[in-house]
Amino acid sequence: MIIIVLSMVATVSFAILYQIPARAIVSVGCLGAVAELFAFAAARYHVGQVAASFAASLVVSLLSEALARVQRMPVTVFAVPGIIVLVPGMQAYAAMKDFVVHQYVLGLATGTQTVLIAGALASGLVIAGVLARSVWRPRIHESD
Repeated sequence: MIIIVLSMVATVSFAILYQIPARAIVSVGCLGAVAELFAFAAARYHVGQVAASFAASLVVSLLSEALARVQRMPVTVFAVPGIIVLVPGMQAYAAMKDFVVHQYVLGLATGTQTVLIAGALASGLVIAGVLARSVWRPRIHESD
């Protein structure tokens, strides 16, 4: 459970670094914890890392859409810091290291996995955005 708290701290730190409004800090931290909780649960139930990243990104993005409407702020204020703990930075580093030490097959495998995870994160954000905008459409009032 310490990893959940640390992911919350990392998310809040990222939010502070990028000057997220103070009233959104707690919500953003909770989103980071939710993202890590999904990743942790997926690992426990042997779900692939790409599918787990997609699911976590989808959930975090849907929650970001809801929080943005409730707090009347842009969605990116919540979504970007919320998924930061899911970004496969260490895997990208490992892929580059493998290429430098001439382990090309391992580097290619790790790099492919990294690209797939990044694509899953982006797909989750886009699909959730489309779903949220189709459900939470602004209501147009007809005039008499």
